[in-house]
Amino acid sequence: MGRSLEYHRPASLSEACRLLHTLGSDALPLAGGTDVLVDLRRGSKRPKHLVSLADLDELRGIVREVDTLSIGALVTPADLAASEEVRSARPELLDAVRVFGTPQVRHRATVGGSLCTAASCGDLAPLLVALAARVVVAVPEGSWEVSLEEFFGDHRKTVLEAGHILSRIVTPVRTPGEGAAYEAFGLRATNFITVAGVAAYLRFEEGLCAEARLSLGAVSPTPVLVEGVEVRLAGGTAGDDDLAAVASLAAEASAPISDIRGSADHRRDLVEELCLRALRTARERAS
Repeated sequence: MGRSLEYHRPASLSEACRLLHTLGSDALPLAGGTDVLVDLRRGSKRPKHLVSLADLDELRGIVREVDTLSIGALVTPADLAASEEVRSARPELLDAVRVFGTPQVRHRATVGGSLCTAASCGDLAPLLVALAARVVVAVPEGSWEVSLEEFFGDHRKTVLEAGHILSRIVTPVRTPGEGAAYEAFGLRATNFITVAGVAAYLRFEEGLCAEARLSLGAVSPTPVLVEGVEVRLAGGTAGDDDLAAVASLAAEASAPISDIRGSADHRRDLVEELCLRALRTARERAS
């Protein structure tokens, strides 16, 4: 890393917000460290201060309420996998957990950190966007809330400013007639890095589709909701032909790049196939 860093360990969320606000762009919050420490070693980030969130109990815990599931920012993917609340209220999250890095990373990384990193290849973000999740952001003077879709500004950028800390992720609990799923393709099973990911959400009323969303990951700078999906499916039975048409629509809406992990054309083909799989699984789970 090469440069000296001053380490801070605030005892409360309000103290952490005030400290980060005071230090401004010279400071980085530190949660699990799986992304921050890599950035420091590479030199892509050169802060003068690290502000540890390790002692902030306000950022922990998974709480199921009547119609929402609240996930603390310091909850790890391994915590999600072990949570009875997640299994009963939003079991689809386990689709993304299963492909989230290595077992070691799943025990160290945090859900909040993964979202704040805003990497386009993140697996939790597309699924949470499809589930209409919102995030609660703590600030020195209180807190505010924003949809996860609006939380992302660009690749590796969010709406957070100095002194802002993502504190919780809130998603509606699963209800009868709902189904969601996440499908991803990566190059290595032992250290999965997503080349393309798709999250699908369907809600049926009396056998007809009443609500539908598709969110794409790793094929655009941020997770993107595909336009026209609900218009195409609402009021129908979401039959195989309908799902195929939506999958084709999603492939056209994707904006992938070509890199070492795959060409843009390959990614578009993946999007179409993954959409079909995710939509079929969501439809099956809804029934």
